[in-house]
Parts: sequence; structure tokens; C-alpha cells
Amino acid sequence: MQVVHNQLNYFNNVLGGSISSFEGDRILQYDNEKGTGRIQTVALESGISYTEYDLSLAQDFNFSLEMNGHRCLYFIYCLEGDFTVQRNYGTTKSLKVEALQTVLIGGKNDTIDIKLKEGTKSNIAIIRVSEDDAPKIQGEKGSDLYQQLFSSFLQEDSYEHIGTFNLKIKEQLLQIRSIHQKGLVRKLLIDGIVSFTLALEILQCREDINNEGQVSTILTKSELLRIEEAVNAIKRKPEYPYTVTYLSREYGLSPTKLQEGFKVMEGTTVTNFIRNERLVLAEELIQTSDLNISEIVYTIGFTSRSYFSKIFRNRFNCTPKTYLMNTRKVSLSA
Repeated sequence: MQVVHNQLNYFNNVLGGSISSFEGDRILQYDNEKGTGRIQTVALESGISYTEYDLSLAQDFNFSLEMNGHRCLYFIYCLEGDFTVQRNYGTTKSLKVEALQTVLIGGKNDTIDIKLKEGTKSNIAIIRVSEDDAPKIQGEKGSDLYQQLFSSFLQEDSYEHIGTFNLKIKEQLLQIRSIHQKGLVRKLLIDGIVSFTLALEILQCREDINNEGQVSTILTKSELLRIEEAVNAIKRKPEYPYTVTYLSREYGLSPTKLQEGFKVMEGTTVTNFIRNERLVLAEELIQTSDLNISEIVYTIGFTSRSYFSKIFRNRFNCTPKTYLMNTRKVSLSA
């Protein structure tokens, strides 16, 4: 983790700004003639580090990731914008990484050079797994994980792979920004998200290899981004009377590609996703409003109270009326 902290100090010297600490994280923020941005480093219990770069650049910016003689794996995911990456500057061909792609690079004595262009918005997330940070005691949390990662991706002195487009990884990483809890709860939540993201990265890499570099979904990057827009629209307003036909027309996707996109991103069909988001809204209204069940059914976009009761009971293991009475009873006694 010291390597990551040293790197943040380097960014501070080059970009300016100031470094602050929050719950063990270190955060660099700057706003000057070089642009505006925020870099946050997070140390996890397993020794894995996570860094997010959210930069709007007024000039080109290059930086390096060091291996320092220890076996390292870098999972570098592009949430927004694009960048070029090159191992051991000048000795290998530079690779362009676009939004929704991961480049996985591993080695021991290498330097990874990343180049960002001026006038662009660059949002990059890096998960670093280093032998130097691995748990030293056999059986300690994460020791098996390190060995499996290194044996899978570093059987030789170096490794690199650019993955196909994956929107699910972005969806996971963005959850870290919405964590407002403190202390142990916060650390556990971030650890869980990064660990799950790492699992997604590994699955993506293996899937790409099995497909011999061919795209594992019928969707292009632009289509995946339109799926993301559709998902976010439903989350913002789940009560709207969406249909597959309407969403297909609104976001310029065939019904087949729309359904495929929801399965890739949310693991379910369009109809099921809408229904689940309405149930989330229903639970929120029960907890925060004075509406009765019939009013809630109408507010969330359903027309049948019996159907709502059925799917609510399947999800919460009780009727809406029982849930409402218990919730408001607790509220009154608090």
C-alpha cells in the first residue's frame, strides 16, 4: 500500500491540490490551470488496494505504475473516456483502452505507462494485487486468493490482456461512491464491492480467452451504454408504464438486444427488472409515507392489488398489509 501512497504524493507534486484522509483512505483533489480532478486510494483488509482517478485534464498527463521487483497484477478498468497503456515505455506497442474495457497487466520488474489526453474526461479504476502486500501468515485472509491469482495470470514473467466491453463492472464500482457509512461497516462494504469486481474481472478474462478474443455478447459498446441509460431511467421512475416496445424505440435497440442487455447488466429480463424496481419503491413508500396499500399500488404503476400482493409476498415473505402494520407500529413506538 505504501507504493500507492507514494504515487499519490507524486500526483500531488505534479497536479497540485491537496491530500486529505477519510476513514483510512487518502484523497487528492485539485482545481487549477492543469484541470480539475479527484484521486482516491483505498486500502483493503486483504492487502489489495483500490484507486479511482476522476480527472478532467487541461493538458496531457502521463503516469507510471511500478512493480518494484515484486509480482504484481493490475486490473485497470476505464469507466469513462479512454487511455493508452504501454509496458516498459518504448519497448512494446501501446494499447488503447476504451470505456467499459479492462486491461489486465502482470509482471515483476516492469513499468506500466498510462497516457491521458488533454481536453478529456478520464475516469479510471485500478485494483492492485501485489506480492509485497500479500498476507505473510499462511491461512491469513487473502493468502489463498493471492496464490490463485498469481498462478492463474503470472505463470510466466509477464502477462497482459485487454478485455471485451463489460458494463456490469462499471455498475459495481460506481456503488463505492454512494457509501456514506463509516468505520468497520464502510470498510466491509468497500471490500465486498472490490472483491466482487475482482471476481467479475477474472470471469471476464477467462471468458475472453475461451472465446479467443471474440466479443462474448451480441452488444456493442454504444449499445451497452444505451442499456445503461434505460436501466437508470427505470430506476429513477419505475412507476412509468414502460413496455419492451417503448424502451426499444426510445433507446434505438431491437427487443432482442434490449433483453440481452438487461440479462448482461442486471441478470434478468426487462419485465422482471421493472417489477423489482417497483417493489423497491413500494417498500420505500410503506416506510416513509402515509399512503395506504391501494394508494401505493396505484403510485408505483400497478393496476391490480391482488397481483401486487402476490409478488410482494414472494419477495418479503409477508403481505403488504402486514409489512405496513409492522413498520408503522415500530415507527410509533420509537
